[in-house]
Amino acid sequence: MFLNKNLIYLKKTYIIFFITLLFLIFYVSRVDSAIFKVEQIEISEPFDENFKKEKVIDKAFILAFKKLINMTVSSNKIEKIGTLKVKEIKNLIDSFQIKNEKFKNNEYSALIEVNFNRQNTFLFFEKKNIFPSIPLKKELIILPIFVDEASQDIFIFNKNPFFENWNKNVKSYHLLKYVLPSEDIDIINVLNKEINNLEEFEFSKLVQNYNFKEYIVCLIYDEKDRYKVYSKIKIKNKNKIVSKSYPKNNIKEPKILENLINDFKKVYEDEWKEINKINRSVKLAINLSLSSSNFERNIEFQKFLSSTDRISKYSIKNFNNKIINYKIIFNGSPKQFITFAKQKNFLIDTKKQVWEVK
Repeated sequence: MFLNKNLIYLKKTYIIFFITLLFLIFYVSRVDSAIFKVEQIEISEPFDENFKKEKVIDKAFILAFKKLINMTVSSNKIEKIGTLKVKEIKNLIDSFQIKNEKFKNNEYSALIEVNFNRQNTFLFFEKKNIFPSIPLKKELIILPIFVDEASQDIFIFNKNPFFENWNKNVKSYHLLKYVLPSEDIDIINVLNKEINNLEEFEFSKLVQNYNFKEYIVCLIYDEKDRYKVYSKIKIKNKNKIVSKSYPKNNIKEPKILENLINDFKKVYEDEWKEINKINRSVKLAINLSLSSSNFERNIEFQKFLSSTDRISKYSIKNFNNKIINYKIIFNGSPKQFITFAKQKNFLIDTKKQVWEVK
């Protein structure tokens, strides 16, 4: 009788374990298809006898993919993509949603949200020898400083067309959100004293007053026949200096000024993309185990794996009633994987050949 009770208990335990494991395996296949979400794609088309909704949606797919390209590919690599074909783009789409459909004044309009399959999109770019970036948004402080070389005057807040117009033409695909500092007489006084030393000046001391550790200082020198732009960029504890020259044009003309600012922003967007670039040709195979008794912990771990863009794929290699072994392909170094895991509260024990999640 005692033996029968134990057998029944063991059967129940294994049934629960295998049901849990089957759910986990299903969950792996479900969440592995992570997405790039592209929102707020506006479309409009005359609503007449030639109207075809399918063509309108195809147009939205192209616009959405162009936006995704601008968010993930450096500007000097975009031309390598070539002509976009709707059929190719459709193969990259997981799902889409149409919102705010309207038929008004013989015109159809709507907002469309498109979800692109992350892994398929990476493969699309890699076939064209392009290593895309993770489209992460970032807020930082920008200080555009206009320097008149002839008069040796500095314009920071007032009479500075770059400061006044910096956030007037924001593109939907821009990842960097710029915060302009409020007017501060102390900054004006300090920088006027440092007019001959601006490129060597330590701006982090000034930026700290605005509670920002990351910043861009854009020094625009108005020279005799050109604008020289000297940018000091500090993002993610990395310091970068970018210098570029532009032909001298009348910046009082709004379009000329707008084009100049857009070009500055393109440089900064490319620098941010470079920081977040993923080179999936670097592949690290990781074997890692986690206790099978903690169902919720496994779900959390798989959410971490599916949401980390540097992970190409993962699967359950084998299992028993004590542990589940995962096989992970990571694009980066062991140290980077351990760091990413620690940020999500997963401490990795690397003492054994098969790593363990504590």
